[in-house]
Order: sequence, then C-alpha cells, then structure tokens
Amino acid sequence: MKGKFAGMTRSLSRGFLGGQGAAAVEFAITAPMLVVLVLGIADYGLLMASSASLEGSTRAGAEVAKANPNVTPAQLTGLNLFPGAIVPTVTSVCTCADNTWPGGACPPGPLATPCAGITNPFTASTDPRVFEYVNVAATQSVNPIVSYGTFTAAQPLNVHTTIRTQ
Repeated sequence: MKGKFAGMTRSLSRGFLGGQGAAAVEFAITAPMLVVLVLGIADYGLLMASSASLEGSTRAGAEVAKANPNVTPAQLTGLNLFPGAIVPTVTSVCTCADNTWPGGACPPGPLATPCAGITNPFTASTDPRVFEYVNVAATQSVNPIVSYGTFTAAQPLNVHTTIRTQ
C-alpha cells in the first residue's frame, strides 16, 4: 500500500515542478510585451488628459474673450486658465453672411457697411449683418513616458476654439 502512494506522489511532484518552470519561462517571454503595453496605455491616458485640459482651457478663454473682446493673451494667462507656461493667442474674426470678409478693421466703423449686398446662402436674400467671432488657440508639447524608437515623435497638441461674440 505504501508503494502505491509513493509512486503517485513522485509522478505528481515531477509534473508539478515541470509546470512551474514552464510558467516562469512563459512569463519571461511575455513580460516585456506586457510592460510595453501598460506603458503605452499610460502614455495614451496622459495624452488624452492633456488634450482635454487644453481644450477646456481654450473654451474658458473664449468665454472670457466673449465677455471682454479686448482681452489679451497675457490677461488670459494671468487668470490661470492655461496649464503650465502655455501662452494662448487671441484673434478677432469678422465675416459676412456668406463667410467672406472684404478686409479692413474688425468690427468696421459705425457708418461702414462692408456686407451690403451680400446674399445669405441659406435664405437666398440679402443680409448686411457682420458676424464677429473670437478665436483662442494654444499649443502644448507632448512628452511620452517612454521613447518608442520605431514610432515617429509625438506631435504637439494644437487646440483652438472659436465663439461668436454677438
């Protein structure tokens, strides 16, 4: 009886020890791929967080510029709307109803009518209105956690928000 159990434990122990060695070898083969995969997921998460932060900053800057059309980039930076040392650009844009602008100052003088005779493409009628917009743009560089040699370098994030001021 003792002989039966002794043979069974010997065969079980050999199979069990052999399985542990195989698992260690498989882990050694797959571990580098898993590490690169996890770091890639972390890089992508940081990229998405930076993108969302920058987009929210330009949107908030555009809302401030809508309330105060004469706001400067230095004033927006002073309000701590933008992360880090990012300096936005603020530009005013004017268009007629057909999305053209004859040039000149934006907005035009009180008696100027730069959009007189312009046809609105949606209503097929003349529309002399001047549409005023403010555009807030910002650029942020991206620094990945790991430099992936086979991939191209990360491009900077460029975000702009345009909002109508009228």
